[in-house]
Amino acid sequence: MASMASSYRVLFRLVRRPFNYIFKQSSSPTSQISSSSFPQVTQSFCQKLPSCKNAMLAGLLSLLGLQEREPEDPLIHTIKLGILNLQRQDFNKAESMLHIALKMAQEREDRQAETYIFDVLANVAFEKGDYDKAEKLFVDVMKRSIAAGMPRDDNAIVEISLKLAEIYDHRKDTKKAEQGYRFCIDTQEKKLEKKDYLACLSELSDVEKDTLVLWARSTEAFGRHQLEQGRILEAQKCFEDALTVSKKVNGMGHEVTLSLLNDVGTVASMLHDYDRALKLLKEAIAVGRDIKSSNLAVFYCNLGGVLMEEGRSYAEAEDACREALKLANKTNNSEAAARSRDCLEELKKRAPRAVFVR
Repeated sequence: MASMASSYRVLFRLVRRPFNYIFKQSSSPTSQISSSSFPQVTQSFCQKLPSCKNAMLAGLLSLLGLQEREPEDPLIHTIKLGILNLQRQDFNKAESMLHIALKMAQEREDRQAETYIFDVLANVAFEKGDYDKAEKLFVDVMKRSIAAGMPRDDNAIVEISLKLAEIYDHRKDTKKAEQGYRFCIDTQEKKLEKKDYLACLSELSDVEKDTLVLWARSTEAFGRHQLEQGRILEAQKCFEDALTVSKKVNGMGHEVTLSLLNDVGTVASMLHDYDRALKLLKEAIAVGRDIKSSNLAVFYCNLGGVLMEEGRSYAEAEDACREALKLANKTNNSEAAARSRDCLEELKKRAPRAVFVR
């Protein structure tokens, strides 16, 4: 049971978030721009904004202190084009535009803009899977920021540390990854210990909300790491903590909240708590249908897997897997489609033949 549930969960937890999401709060230079720059894992605690492009440009202008310049300042315009290409996953074009912007910033001797561009380039490298390059750039951004006077426990430094921990995770450097995750979580908890942040969410400053969200993102990422290491109970607590924050910050009808419902449900199934697993996955599906979630195929496939492992209703399991396959084909989700077919094949081995006559 554990191995099968784990295979479902590991595959689908790595599904990338849509590129039209923006973090609810942000700390590092580029995280103001778009969650697509910081996928995955981090791809957490994001929120749609009514005007993504305007928000991106406004954040960029504010960060670089260019509010008084013309909106189409060449440097700003070029950085914006680089980020838009990053969102479109045209990484080569994004890098080209950002290197043009970097040359412009260097000609102006604008070190703040240079640091910003290096951070975006680091995220491009991360998205491409060039983790050596991403690590080098993130470390450089961190050093430049600290040299400019940024405290080592600043949220921007913590966010970069989280991305570095994820890089070490990708490399299977468990020791460094765990040190990174624990630094992020411990640093944020020290800031959060003086008040009940969830109880007074509406009264928090932007920095305080950012601190809370970054703690939850770090906790979620550490939960994924714990699950990969086979520490199921520890992973369960991490996901539940992150889910609590996402419900408060993002609300129930949000991709991040639904994704975390899926995570908690999957972990519950690994612990043989099938009733809770089914409840959470069905809740994710119900809300997901209302908001037309891009991860519905994932939720249905996981539901089918849990129903199959529980063994109470192979017919329901088949229905869930077939719905998952239909949705996966409709949304061109090849991974979900492959997993749905695997689910159906496994059902054929386990279930009475009569189930598949329909």
